[in-house]
Amino acid sequence: MVKLLTDDQLHCFQKQGIVYPIRVLSPDQSLAYRHVCDRLEAELGGQPRTVEVRQMHLHFAWAYRLATEPRILDAVEDLLGPDLVIWATELFAKHPSDASVSIGWHRDGPYMGLDPDQTLTAWVALSESTLENGCMRFAREGDRKQTTQWQVRDSRSSAGGHVARNVPQGETVPVILQAGEMSLHDVHVLHGSDPNRSNQKRVGFAIRFTTPQVRPAVDRPPAILARGADHYGYFELWEPPSADDRAAIGEMRLSARRHLDATLQNLQTARR
Repeated sequence: MVKLLTDDQLHCFQKQGIVYPIRVLSPDQSLAYRHVCDRLEAELGGQPRTVEVRQMHLHFAWAYRLATEPRILDAVEDLLGPDLVIWATELFAKHPSDASVSIGWHRDGPYMGLDPDQTLTAWVALSESTLENGCMRFAREGDRKQTTQWQVRDSRSSAGGHVARNVPQGETVPVILQAGEMSLHDVHVLHGSDPNRSNQKRVGFAIRFTTPQVRPAVDRPPAILARGADHYGYFELWEPPSADDRAAIGEMRLSARRHLDATLQNLQTARR
């Protein structure tokens, strides 16, 4: 029985691999989470790279609460089932008029090293995400699970031997979200984003979900069971954090580095 998504939303996800907008936070909630993300960035020097702001759910109670907000889990459960694992969280912030930050065209699958049919990303907007401030875009594709005209073979590519080039603007769709809304996309969706050309900061919190029966390609990564039960033991399950301690920033940095190393190993595996 579905908990949140409509039949049209389920059909959209099955057809396109992405569905949005889904309202998951109230205005007050999204603003509160936005403020704590801004503070975390400030603690990390002001404008940290995304690779430095990962795995917050393992170390901060606020990040765990955000990643397990009931409406987020209800929507993900409609697609993956009742047993849910949080494999990763990432903060995607684009500061005003910063042309240096954009996301190249890619698919998530090679980076994650998880069963593609049991894995998805929830991208939660903590500010407006617009064309002007560099919202996510995805490519229109007849079959997103196959290499398309927008990709070419490249043995140097980190994405499993293929790299996306020259996706025409007219073949892309902007994922425009209000603060407190989210999108859900699977690992096959070809997506990226432009720089922030506005005077408005764009803040997004990404949550990578999978299920306990999925065996990771590399090692036994740390994760948190968000809902249901784990009868398999493929992940190193951590207890949810109970506090927001500044000392945990150092621990988060270590987890972020461990996660990056695992991602790089996943890419090497995907090339073979």
